Amino acid sequence: EWAVMYPNRVGRLVALATTAAASAQQIGWSLVGRRAIETDPNFVGGDYYDRAPGHGPHAGLAVARSVAQITYRSELAYAEKFGRARMSLRGDLAAPVRYDVESYLDYHGEKLARRFDANSYLRVNRAMDLHDLGRGRGGVPNALARIGAPTQVISIDSDGLYPPYQQQDLYRGLRAVGVDSGFRMIHSIEGHDGFLLETDDISETVTAMR
Repeated sequence: EWAVMYPNRVGRLVALATTAAASAQQIGWSLVGRRAIETDPNFVGGDYYDRAPGHGPHAGLAVARSVAQITYRSELAYAEKFGRARMSLRGDLAAPVRYDVESYLDYHGEKLARRFDANSYLRVNRAMDLHDLGRGRGGVPNALARIGAPTQVISIDSDGLYPPYQQQDLYRGLRAVGVDSGFRMIHSIEGHDGFLLETDDISETVTAMR
């Protein structure tokens, strides 16, 4: 977006695990997270700021984060990290079995709820759904044609949230309108979070643009 808005101010562009506009599935995942917050009884239509400490929509926000957290990693990453490991060794159905992956998701949900505002989460989340590089510019190709910076597009091959075809479409779109661009697929089992974790490969690619 910056490179399209301010083509004379952006000198280099790296488009990493991203897309020109959110897909239907991405919007669907976002909706589930927002509904978790909005249906929390303590959300009260978003007017919870004068309520006593601990009486905000923390449970809904934690669930929203847990849902998102699932989409950030690949199935293989979850399998390797957690498998079916559990904190309770009792095997009957009535036992309070606690799988490690459940603890992991709850931890990240509760962590976000302690440091982030639910209304802010809703606005940022919806803004990501609504953003479309081509809106008001005559479509994505016209928007991409405004980019003057050399551009490197990078995919994470196991990314299920922002799948590689989106970056490949972006790369082809850039080349079609004459933008100097490159493409690299990075192998990782980490899913979308690979864009945060595969620092060596990403750094190598970004450094090569200098």
